[in-house]
Amino acid sequence: MKRTDVYVTGTSMLCSLGIGNQTVWEGILSRRESRAERTYQLRDGQRLRYPVFPMETLDARDWVDRQTHDWLQDMGLAQDADFVYLLAAARLALDEACLSIESDQAVALVIGHENAGVVPLMDRLLADPYLEGGPNGASDALTSYRRHQNAFFHVQTFTYLFHLAKALHVNGPAYIVNNACATGLYALEQGRQLILTGHADAAVVVCSDYAHVTEHLWLGQKGLISPTAELRPFDRRRNGSLLGDGASAFVLESADHCRKRRKKPVCRYAGSRFRQDHWQITLPDVSAHSFSRSIVDAIRGVNGDQLPDLLIPHGTGSPLWDHYEAVEIKRAFAELSREIPPVTAFKSSVGHTLGACSLLESALAVHCLIHDLIPPLVGYGEADPKAGLPIITSFVERRLHSVMKAVSAYGGFHAAALFTRCE
Repeated sequence: MKRTDVYVTGTSMLCSLGIGNQTVWEGILSRRESRAERTYQLRDGQRLRYPVFPMETLDARDWVDRQTHDWLQDMGLAQDADFVYLLAAARLALDEACLSIESDQAVALVIGHENAGVVPLMDRLLADPYLEGGPNGASDALTSYRRHQNAFFHVQTFTYLFHLAKALHVNGPAYIVNNACATGLYALEQGRQLILTGHADAAVVVCSDYAHVTEHLWLGQKGLISPTAELRPFDRRRNGSLLGDGASAFVLESADHCRKRRKKPVCRYAGSRFRQDHWQITLPDVSAHSFSRSIVDAIRGVNGDQLPDLLIPHGTGSPLWDHYEAVEIKRAFAELSREIPPVTAFKSSVGHTLGACSLLESALAVHCLIHDLIPPLVGYGEADPKAGLPIITSFVERRLHSVMKAVSAYGGFHAAALFTRCE
């Protein structure tokens, strides 16, 4: 029998608002301020301070047994924030799904990450006083390399797959994807396709990102960090973005697998549509209309021409990128000859979590769906007349049948995903 539907049976959210779905959702409801300043010390003694939406420090020992922790420690992964975030997010989503992975189960793993293994390597290069052999003198190049070779080895992303699959006891197909800020939606669709094609009965899809100083410096060089440390998506006063720590996971299952487990789904993941443009890696091709095409494709091809009741765009707070999104959203719904649904965004609540953002914000979208509630866009105070979007500015209780998460990302990756209520 051909599989046609894929369901969400568990999600998790970890960010500056807290650890776990309930804590994060309560933070959204209370509009809690979670921005702070992070300090990074370089090996020459310099201290770099940068604004960030920080997550509390996680201890790998809280998420695995002692034996598993010992080999993670040996591999240098127990102190790798990105890996520990992935581990914690996956565990929490599996707990919500009540899914215990057995050796004979066809469960897939899909990791979404922009820079797996890079943060520990950067820390070695920037913060380790023994980079050149010691503070009192340099050693030869080979000795220096050997000191850091494990950090270089873990930049090969298959090691993340191996160790996380081992920690979760996953025996099915495993993939790692990187599509910049659209990573989460590409990863979700990879998990869905594995289920639809019979390669797996269930899939754990998980993304994470630790807001490292090197990410802040690189984006700041591109002019995308707010000079006033304010994140105001689609607001007339917007002047840039701020980074945040984040992680999220989804457990996807086929309808048959849900029935066999007698597990009631959280919602249905209807699917996504994607478009690629290739004008510049850090700028969209405004003539290709790839973002609006992905939205139209998703509504027509995934949602049976039914409009979503809520749209959650990227909303980075960038003057240029928010304007591009607004123009493309209006173009999409003009093509459909329909009104734009209510719009909200979440980066001003949790920061820009880069490779984790589209999955984390999809989890927030799912919570909007199951609670029939649209939270306001935090930090939005002055409408941009050039945007012209129906931005939600106060909590709206409304029956939601479907919600859309859309993203226009670096690398020309444009995506739109739909989640629908299980009737």
